[in-house]
Amino acid sequence: MKISMAEIARQCGVSKATVSRALADDPRVKPETKEYIKEVAKRFNYEPHPIASNLARGRTKTIGVVFPAAPRTIADPFFLEYLNGVSSILFEHGYSMLLPQVSWGEGDSTMSQLLAPGRVDGVVLTEPRVDDGRIAFLQKNNMPFVFLGQTNVPGVAWVDGDNEGGAYLAVQELYRLGHRRIAMITGERGLIAAQNRLRGYRRALTELGLPVNQDLIWAGDFTREGGYHTVRNHLQGGAKFPATAIFASNDLMAIGAIQALHEVGLQVPEDVSVIGFDGIEVGRYLSPPLTTVQQPINELGREVAAVLLEQLEKGRRKGVRQATLPVQLVNVGNTAAPPKFS
Repeated sequence: MKISMAEIARQCGVSKATVSRALADDPRVKPETKEYIKEVAKRFNYEPHPIASNLARGRTKTIGVVFPAAPRTIADPFFLEYLNGVSSILFEHGYSMLLPQVSWGEGDSTMSQLLAPGRVDGVVLTEPRVDDGRIAFLQKNNMPFVFLGQTNVPGVAWVDGDNEGGAYLAVQELYRLGHRRIAMITGERGLIAAQNRLRGYRRALTELGLPVNQDLIWAGDFTREGGYHTVRNHLQGGAKFPATAIFASNDLMAIGAIQALHEVGLQVPEDVSVIGFDGIEVGRYLSPPLTTVQQPINELGREVAAVLLEQLEKGRRKGVRQATLPVQLVNVGNTAAPPKFS
């Protein structure tokens, strides 16, 4: 027969609250009382419920993992692989995850709901913005948190791939192949990652002695549809396509761009070379495989979770860790020298 906490309290002549504190090694319980309660609990093979035990300690062992709002969602292959890395570390340390449906923005109550008492011990976020109100909100509520993505606020924990360096690599490779009219499809301009990739593109062009042509910097939104429509817009009217190569700020936009090019009879890489960014698995199955700047996506997720657990389990509220992981150019299936007529 399984004994209850109430029965242990009756056996020991104390309250249920005292039993709970004693089993949690609360210093407010006298050592002799604590020892006696533990002896009784052991005698009856009592095991406290893990959720109740955590709540008694003021912990939920649950982490809020916040994903972007539309148009990007958790269905994005990048975030699925990243989530696998986050979950592997959290589960290994006995934590579960809470996944809000949308990211927090101006006037959105999602973050307030997430931080309701007894819901989460910490928060993992993605896509920091230039003016990101979530940071001040979390700091005000004394909630440990970490970003996937570099922030522009000192003292905030984050983990990121080398966005600027990766974009620089992509442009260098296209230049090496002979391309001089290299377009870029940016991510949403308010996102710091998008700005850093654009900075790498600009820096590479400048160092290579090429002009930074604003007509070749095309706005995107990190979705396949965004890449598709951006390229279609520059294919209208029967005019010659303005670039011999495209650097897309992520793989989904690169895939959308390739689809748009194929629909008007342009071949990749024979007519237009394309390089993406991220290294999502689906890119390997294109024909030819997608050339991309590969991030260690799973490792990014694992590192993000590890940085947050450092704050929770080691009390590192000051001097929080920030990490930039290296990237590399892979596949080179969608790149070639520019066509002779260009």
